[in-house]
Parts: sequence; C-alpha cells; structure tokens
Amino acid sequence: MDDGTKRKKLKLWLNGFRLLLTAIFISLAIKAVRWEQMLEAFQRTSFIAAFGTALIYACLQCLSATRWWSIAKASGMSILWKDAIAAFYTGMFFNLFLPGLVGGDAVRAILASRKTEHSLASSFGIVYADRTIGFVAMLLVGTWGAVSLHLTDSKLIWQPLIWGAVFAFGVTAFIVAIALIISRKWRNRWGERIGKFANGVVAFLQNPKTSIAVFAIALTYHLSLTATLMLLGWSAGITNKPFNAYAMVVAIATVIGSLPITLHGLGVRELASVKLWTLLNIPAEQAMMWALLWRVMTWLVSLPGGLVYLLWADKAIWEEIQNLTSTEVKAISRKQTTDPFTIPKPQRVDIAIATLEQLLGETEDKTIREAIERRLEQLREEQKHLRHSSN
Repeated sequence: MDDGTKRKKLKLWLNGFRLLLTAIFISLAIKAVRWEQMLEAFQRTSFIAAFGTALIYACLQCLSATRWWSIAKASGMSILWKDAIAAFYTGMFFNLFLPGLVGGDAVRAILASRKTEHSLASSFGIVYADRTIGFVAMLLVGTWGAVSLHLTDSKLIWQPLIWGAVFAFGVTAFIVAIALIISRKWRNRWGERIGKFANGVVAFLQNPKTSIAVFAIALTYHLSLTATLMLLGWSAGITNKPFNAYAMVVAIATVIGSLPITLHGLGVRELASVKLWTLLNIPAEQAMMWALLWRVMTWLVSLPGGLVYLLWADKAIWEEIQNLTSTEVKAISRKQTTDPFTIPKPQRVDIAIATLEQLLGETEDKTIREAIERRLEQLREEQKHLRHSSN
C-alpha cells in the first residue's frame, strides 16, 4: 500500500469518525428538548420577523468583509472593496460544502490572491489575521456579558473563554514566531512562503491607526451581531433577557461550536446554546428554536455566495483547491517538474514570476532591479491574458 492510498484511507476514516460524532451530537441535541413543547415553540415563532433579521444579518456581513479588506489593504494587497465583498460571500458559500481546514477561508484567500496577484501565502496570513481579530472581539463581548451577569463561576462559561483566549493570543503568537524563525533559517521556497504567511498575519499592526480601526470594526460587528441575534431571540419567544445575556450566549456557543468535532459544528453549537440558556432559566425548547433559527439564517445568507461565484469568481480556483486537498495532484505536479517541457505554460509563467520576485527582493543594484521590474510587468500581463483565455 503506497503513501497516497494510506492517506486516502486515513482521510476516509477521519471523515467517517466526524460523521459519527455529528450524528451523536445531533442526537444529544434532540434528546435535550421535549417535542410537544418544541412544537409549541415552533408555532409561536414569528418567521416573518426571523426573515427580516436574516436580511439584517446579510447586510452585516459587509461590515465583516470590510474588516478583512482593511487588513488586506494595510498588508499591501490591492483588492477592491467590491471584490472583497464578493470573495467574502463566496467563502461563506463554500463553508457549507468544504468543512475542515480547507474551507471557505481558503477559497477567500485564493480568490483574493488571484484577483490581485498577491502572494497566496500572504493572503492566507491576512485571512488568518482577520479571523483572529474577530475572534478576540467576540471573546471580549462574551466576557463582558458573563461578568455583568455574575456567571463566571460556571465551568461552561469560564473554560471556553479561557481556552479561546489561549488560542487567540498564545497559539497565534507561537505560530507567527515559529514561522518567522523558519523563514529566516531556511531561505528556500517553502521558507519564503512561511515568512510571507507570518508577515500577512502581522503586517497591518505596523500601522496603529489601521489596527485601531480594524479592531473597532470587529467590535462593532460583534455587538451588531449580538443585537441581530437578540432580534432573532425575540422572534423565537426569548423576550425577557437583556443584551448582555445574548452577548454571553452568542460568544460562548460560537467558541464551543468552532471546535473541529462535528461537521460545521452541527449539534455542538445547538447543544451548547441550550445549556447556556438553561443557566438563564430559558426553557430548552425556546433555546433550541433560537439555535436552529441561527443555523438556518446562516445557511440562507451564505447561499447567494454560490451565485456570486458563478458570476464573478475565477473558475480555475478548483485546481488550487485540489492542490490543497489532493495528494495525487501534488504527486503529479512533482513528477511534471522533473521535465520542464511538460509544465503547462501558465505554470511556467507563475514559476518565472515567483523566481523574479524573489530575485528582486535579494538584489540592490538599481539597473538590475529596473530590468527585473520591466520583465515582471510583461509576465504579469501575460499571466492575466492566460487566465482570461482559460475562463
């Protein structure tokens, strides 16, 4: 059995295990409610109000996309705001179909890189920075909610908040530090990519005004998201709880639901929501109705991203997604590089651009730099023409 077959088998087992866990957590979530009362909660729910809330939530995603766009601009990525919105919505759509490490965030990073000819590694770093800033803002809002409600003694409250903070600060700092050390010690192609990823994560921090603006957007987004989900709670019948209660439940349920246990956090976030609302004396059936409406709202708002992909995105993105997920594609690619005449022209142009960009960063002679820049400009025009022809 070769390595490729072993990896395929391992991936199949892991996906099967996640499907099993998903089924278990969905079953636990179902067992947490009484179906007669659940039916009553369903009948009392105002679906017109829920639909209106979904429209607000859809508009709110533009604010989240603006946060990512601001980080990208500060990191040297010349992406247009409308393209950032389109890539963000496309990423949301693919989150429904590409769970795991290679999901909507990867699609967003690849699309942004293709549209701007920015480094893909740096683009991944920018998306990671955006996610981390949003996560930190959410933790702060959730912590404020828990402290103001005097519920921080419960393990269900403080453990997710602490572990979330450890991940947001400790793990991110560790990843960036290791990436910078590797990029400086091993000055090869992979070392350069790792260095660009780390730079993409932290580049926006070099501008204090941008950093403050980005965090302000993140905080505004999560406060607005909490208010939106509060409106959704009213449509589900949770009308007697203050804003800080929603702040706590939304943040902690999101942290718990983000754990890579089940597909898309199915069952996990719903069960966490029920347990958290129980601490605030809300019936499990109302809590479950709210959690289900939240889930459906997210899916409905993500669906237009499929239309955006069809009308706007570069369809060749699938080739890069396969390169990220398929060991066979990587193996074929390695074989092809042994004979330069078997490499397709678009790949040869990409390799030439990457080589000249590296040479440009290592050369200080003005004449040589001007010659390299002229050739890079020609190659980038040819790259655009080839991509346009492939579409």
